[in-house]
Amino acid sequence: MNIFTIFQDDFIYHDYQPLYTIDHSQSLYGYEALLRNTHKENPEKLFQTAMKANILYKLDTLSISKAVEGFFLNRNQNGKLFVNVYVTTILHPSFHRYFDYLMETHPELQGRLVLELNESTSDELWQNPLLLKALKNLKHYNVLYAIDDFGQGTASIKKSIEFEPDIIKLDRYFAKNLAESERKQRFLSFFNQFYGNDTQIILEGIEQEEDMLVAKQLGITVGQGYYLGRPSRMLA
Repeated sequence: MNIFTIFQDDFIYHDYQPLYTIDHSQSLYGYEALLRNTHKENPEKLFQTAMKANILYKLDTLSISKAVEGFFLNRNQNGKLFVNVYVTTILHPSFHRYFDYLMETHPELQGRLVLELNESTSDELWQNPLLLKALKNLKHYNVLYAIDDFGQGTASIKKSIEFEPDIIKLDRYFAKNLAESERKQRFLSFFNQFYGNDTQIILEGIEQEEDMLVAKQLGITVGQGYYLGRPSRMLA
C-alpha cells in the first residue's frame, strides 16, 4: 500500500464502541472511536507504517479529526467521546495549535472529549516533563484524559500517581474470567478503593455477563466490551 493512500478522502473512518455504566440502569456513558480503513489494513500496522515514514503526527491528528466529525454526523449522539492519541502527538510542537482549531470548530466537545494515552508507550516519553505540562494546558478546554490498557505496560502505579488521570481504563486482561479468578477480584477491589474517589475506573474487555456482575459487585461502575456493545459505524 502506498503510504499516501492514507490521506485520500474516506480511506480511514471510525467505528464507535459504546461504554455503559454497569449499575442497574446500564446507561450510556460514551463511545470509543476505533480507527478503520477501506483496505481493511490492521490499524496498528497502519500506524507503524506511518511511524516509519515519519508521518505519524499527520495520521494521528487526521484520525482525531475524523473521529470527531463522524461522532457529530451521527444523530442522537450522547455521552463522552474517547479517542486514542499517541504521546508523541501531544508532544508535537504543532499539536497545541491544531487542538485550538479543533475545539474552536467543535465547542460542543468541551467536557465530553477524552484523550486515551496508551500505557504501554515507552517510559522515556512518559518521563518527558513537557508531557504533563501539555496535558494540563488541555484543561483549558475541559478535556479529560485517560491512561488506556492500564496494567499492560511497566510502572503503571507510578504513572497513575504522577499524572493523576481523570480516567483509568483497565486492560481487558482483568475482565477475562474475572468471575473465576479470586486474585483478579482482589486486585480490582483494592484498585477501586485506592483510586475510585478521585478517578473514574473503566473495565475493558467485558465479554461475559458473569464477569460484568462480579465487576459490579467489586464497585466498578463503567464497562466496555462485546457483552455491553460491539463497535459500529452508526451510533445507537
